[in-house]
Amino acid sequence: MAESSMRKIDRINVDRISELPLNIQEIILCFLPIQDAVRTTVLSTKWRHCWTTIPHLIFDHRFSILDKISQYRDSQVKAYILVSVINKVLLLHNGPILKFSLTFHQGYNFDARIVHEYVDQWIPLLARNGIKQLILKEDDMHGEFTAHEFSSLDLTYLKFTKGLFPYRPAFGVYTNMRILELVYVTSDFGQSIYDCPALEKLTLIFCTAIFPINFSAPNLKCLHHIYDEKNLEYGLPRLHNLKEFSCQIPENLVEMLLQTETSNAVQTETSIAVQTETSNVVKVLGSLDKIEKFTIGLRFHAYLAAGGSPNRLSKPLPYLKTLNMCDINFTHLSEVSCLLCLIRSAPNLHKLQISSYVVFGEEEDLKDYRIEDSEDCTIDHLEIVTFSSFRGLKAELELIKFLLGHSPLLKRMSLHRSPNIKKDVAFALGEEILQYSRASSRVQIRELKDPVIIDGYDDVEWDDIIH
Repeated sequence: MAESSMRKIDRINVDRISELPLNIQEIILCFLPIQDAVRTTVLSTKWRHCWTTIPHLIFDHRFSILDKISQYRDSQVKAYILVSVINKVLLLHNGPILKFSLTFHQGYNFDARIVHEYVDQWIPLLARNGIKQLILKEDDMHGEFTAHEFSSLDLTYLKFTKGLFPYRPAFGVYTNMRILELVYVTSDFGQSIYDCPALEKLTLIFCTAIFPINFSAPNLKCLHHIYDEKNLEYGLPRLHNLKEFSCQIPENLVEMLLQTETSNAVQTETSIAVQTETSNVVKVLGSLDKIEKFTIGLRFHAYLAAGGSPNRLSKPLPYLKTLNMCDINFTHLSEVSCLLCLIRSAPNLHKLQISSYVVFGEEEDLKDYRIEDSEDCTIDHLEIVTFSSFRGLKAELELIKFLLGHSPLLKRMSLHRSPNIKKDVAFALGEEILQYSRASSRVQIRELKDPVIIDGYDDVEWDDIIH
């Protein structure tokens, strides 16, 4: 009994926390908010200085000093308290800083100009400590834009909001940049080209005078773009290796876009072939041979459909497996034709997601619309179709009939009806759809209670910015 008790006491006295390997300690500290990481100094003498070597410094909403700042009214006082704490952390830090993240929270109402001044002072220190990932995010989209000199940093990842790039980067500045995400960023470098040989992912959201054409990125695999420009000419040169492409245009630019396209178009009886050669769907997708996932929305359809659409692209999209078409206006023949062009041009399409653009009493239904496919068209690999905000328009029903009749491997078609459809009308539409002929004997048609959110962006905060 005595020997057993002694063993139990020995197990209790073992300091397992202090005996953890250094790499495990580092992983634990990286998951903690910075103030909690500092508090681990009380665990034991071996943990006293552990936090000073963590390679990731994250100052976000979990940063407790922000709660103390909120009790002050003066915005400058708040800013100086914040930067003084960050300064202290940086001075006590001993080791490489591979990631530095600072979020400017609008709700705390501190003077962002003061914080930006200190960011300029921190950049040389971060450069000396081997910074690879930098995040500077400002929630307040009002006020002046601030410029920072990032050319001294050898970054692999940069996320920057509410900023200005007033310079042309020196040769090799972004040699190792793999991910670049810019939100509300502007520039005055005009036609200058960012040479980014290692860039794999580029995100441009509401940026002014910054376009995909400003980046020479032969290895770019993923492009997310929310347009915010008066000049809506769109091109993707030097981006032939794109595998994932998402593009959206806000509603307030659609009318301007359509006016521009109409003024440039030559409308004659023999202009169909000319429209086919100059159509935007051809210009945008003509060079994207390796695209695997294509997502468009927020009325980018209007731009893509302008100029007319051929039955199918002359150069097919053999790698395209996922097609997400958000907010299609099924009362516009041009947008429906553009959608069919993309479907016919993707022989290996596996998943199709569509959402209908809800218009209240402005456009008339295409009551006499028919999909007359004069050429043999079989969508051999399509398995999943999701249709959100279905309203029972003629073009919508024709599309469903077309997909059911030309998809021999189709497994599931899910329909979410618009809340504006009355129950008796919805029931009649459902009965009609069930009568359509099907190329697949195993396809299941089911109703969805909620619409499927089609999102080509993989970060929740981008969605918050959009809305």
